[in-house]
Amino acid sequence: MADNINDFHLFTQIVSAGSLTKAAMNLDSSPPAVSRRLAAMEARLGVKLIERNARHFQLTEAGGLLFERAQRILAEIQEAEEEAARHTDRLTGRLRIGAMLQLGRRRLAPDIARFSEMHPDLQIEFVLSDAPMDIVEDDLDILFKIDVQPSSYVVARKMATSRLVLCATPDYLNRRGRPQKPDDLLEHDCLCLKRGSHVHKRWGVVENGVARDVQVTPRLVCNSGEVLYNWILSGFGIGQKFQWDIQEDLDSGRLEECLPEFEGEGITLYAVYPYRRYQPPKIGAFLDYIAALVKKSQGKGC
Repeated sequence: MADNINDFHLFTQIVSAGSLTKAAMNLDSSPPAVSRRLAAMEARLGVKLIERNARHFQLTEAGGLLFERAQRILAEIQEAEEEAARHTDRLTGRLRIGAMLQLGRRRLAPDIARFSEMHPDLQIEFVLSDAPMDIVEDDLDILFKIDVQPSSYVVARKMATSRLVLCATPDYLNRRGRPQKPDDLLEHDCLCLKRGSHVHKRWGVVENGVARDVQVTPRLVCNSGEVLYNWILSGFGIGQKFQWDIQEDLDSGRLEECLPEFEGEGITLYAVYPYRRYQPPKIGAFLDYIAALVKKSQGKGC
């Protein structure tokens, strides 16, 4: 039933937007992801809902009927949830959360488990991936991500700020020397992350008040942030990691920051979720809980 409701919500967003491309932008998703979800819905129902090609986007008769009915159903569900929420503080149902692998495993997973203990009637599904995730295609209630496009159809709540840190083990730096300026990185073994076909080998720094990139030559490349972290920790070279991923290693001395005086611009972690006039209490309660923990940890320098 939850999947059907999510499909109704997606379908009404597509129709209201007037195109798959605009709907994808509004939902902070991608046109292929929205198209696949729509195709799966049509396959499940056994009927064409929207006639679409490069120049044409029009509801079929069945699509028009479903759109009208879906709008009424979603409005009734929203009204029922609002009424129910006024009578109980108990969180129920399913909460499906997505996040980057290392951030999720090291920072969020323990907190999610504790939140689950506080709300035993709530079923939480935690989805981790090093590949980019999609709030529509991956059927997520909440997605923690870095890059967010402004939209009136999704809410992007700022959760934490951090920065990319150049780091290596003291053993590696004792052997190879500590870089004194950004261009010294060209003489080091650099460990790089790959996303799709793109290798992140342009490392941002700020030198003399001017932001610029240093294009390094990778010694090792991997599409897994966890593997990259283990390579850095094993002393194979210098790599880039988010500060929140390695703060404990910096504090303990297992890793050492390189070129801290040339640090690049900060980054922001957002929690993204679909906009609704009435937001299920479980989403607000969970994000308030995480926000309080983040505030506490960042007060300690994490």
